Amino acid sequence: MTGEARPPALHARLLSLPPIGRAFEASSEAAHATEFADRDIQAYEVYGFRPVETQRLFWYRWIAGHQISFVLWRAMCDVVSRHPDGVPAERELDVLAACVDGYSAMLLYSSTVPREHYHAYTRVRMALQHPSFSGTWAPDYRPIRRLFRGRFPWQSDPSCAGLGEAIARNGVTHDHIADHLVPDGRSLLQRSAGAPGVSVSREKEDLYDNFFLTVRRPISHAELVAQLDSRIADIAADLAHHGLYPAVDGHHHPVVTTGSGVMDPLVAGALRVLDRAARLVSQLRLEDVRP
Repeated sequence: MTGEARPPALHARLLSLPPIGRAFEASSEAAHATEFADRDIQAYEVYGFRPVETQRLFWYRWIAGHQISFVLWRAMCDVVSRHPDGVPAERELDVLAACVDGYSAMLLYSSTVPREHYHAYTRVRMALQHPSFSGTWAPDYRPIRRLFRGRFPWQSDPSCAGLGEAIARNGVTHDHIADHLVPDGRSLLQRSAGAPGVSVSREKEDLYDNFFLTVRRPISHAELVAQLDSRIADIAADLAHHGLYPAVDGHHHPVVTTGSGVMDPLVAGALRVLDRAARLVSQLRLEDVRP
């Protein structure tokens, strides 16, 4: 027997989220009194060295990274729905900025799949779900699209500077990853016949949820936080074992390297960025919010 650590399970799980437009169910006071799990954030290797099961690992990362993004989007939606015109409180602005950065970290984590594998496997599976499969169908992103486009009137307030910087980092990260995975810049939606002007229907939102193993049902905010907590623990185990950029057939496939400017904190510190967002989300009381 050696002291070799056992590989993480890498099981994609169902995520439960409230239906769009529905508030959270009430939680008990005991649920709110439960602190977010203490987590000793360990440093991980950027470049992993252990062999990997390529399809299993990168399918897991694609699903888990998106699911965590959905949770962060939902928390952001609940904050901005409180403030259609007035500036959110300082604590709420911190939540929004942290969630944006957490989403950026999950963009990077999901996209560590080698480009060839993405096109041969991941993108093929999305196309099988629907030939025009698109991130624009994500139900939880729609309510916060205005935030990422800077269209809430309060976003010009000086107190929103930190949020603005996080949104700018997210834009750079999103563009960089898109260039890495799809160098020709053409999404499945753009490749589909008649793509321009195609509306987003409830059916397409359901297809999107189904692909990412997401079900809509009444849940409490405490349950949302518990799902986020468990997924972060799973991702931490993955990164500790495989590194951010695993060795695939003896080669690494870095998306972003150190020294890349605004994205640097996401490379070696993705878990810290994500953990901060999750802790702030856990402190919210959202049962009284109806988006």
